[in-house]
Amino acid sequence: MRLYYLGPKETFSYLAAKTYLSEEEVTYSPKSNLYEVIKAVNSHSNAVGIVPIENSIEGTINIVADALAQEDIYAHGEIHLDINFGLYALKGTSLEDIEKVYSIAPAISQTSQYIHRHHFLYDYVDSTIQSLEKIDTHVAAIAPLGSGEAYGFEPIDAHIQDYPHNVTRFLVVKSDEHYSETATSTLLLITPKHDKAGLLASILNTFALFDINLSWIESRPLKTQLGMYRFFVQTDIGKSEELDKVISILETLDFSVKIIGAFNRQ
Repeated sequence: MRLYYLGPKETFSYLAAKTYLSEEEVTYSPKSNLYEVIKAVNSHSNAVGIVPIENSIEGTINIVADALAQEDIYAHGEIHLDINFGLYALKGTSLEDIEKVYSIAPAISQTSQYIHRHHFLYDYVDSTIQSLEKIDTHVAAIAPLGSGEAYGFEPIDAHIQDYPHNVTRFLVVKSDEHYSETATSTLLLITPKHDKAGLLASILNTFALFDINLSWIESRPLKTQLGMYRFFVQTDIGKSEELDKVISILETLDFSVKIIGAFNRQ
């Protein structure tokens, strides 16, 4: 079995993957961006992907949320990973020498206060580890703390994220819908068929009617017209009679409902 992740080695996706299955258990296959990870999983029945869906500072990773709605991939697990960033540079470089930093967009966002405090210029790459390739006399990389040493660089500052409790939630995605019967959490995609008042209230009230707690709710544009949204909802309940009743009621209220994941919450 192949495991696809945003590579190369030592990215946060790689570190999350290692907590799921080791390189001795599966064949690790790095991809250069998240879209390639998703397409690879979608194209191979005997494959698994590790993709970030939510960060405690940055929020939802939109490309992954949209892929869950548009591609034939489904969530079969989740991984929570503590996120700590280091500022990597050439050996002997001081913080005062740095003029510009590189990293992926979420990493730049999660360290934006630090960047502005030091008046750094910044630019983007496709992975945190790819940012190490940009290191020069006056250029540093924002990468997972503990990763740059393997490439010959050293951290000149550590724990530079803007907030101390920085966690990213990853999803384990596959191309099949054969969920575990013992799953304790369900991920639903709820799409309104028509625009009308109280759409979100209707969804929330239906879950509240059956005393079902929601651990995650996110809206994303339908991309058909301005003001139309689909909703991602994660419940603290597995597939059950109560959940079936919720789905049935929402469908009578002119929502399209699809289960896009079921797993045990961390």
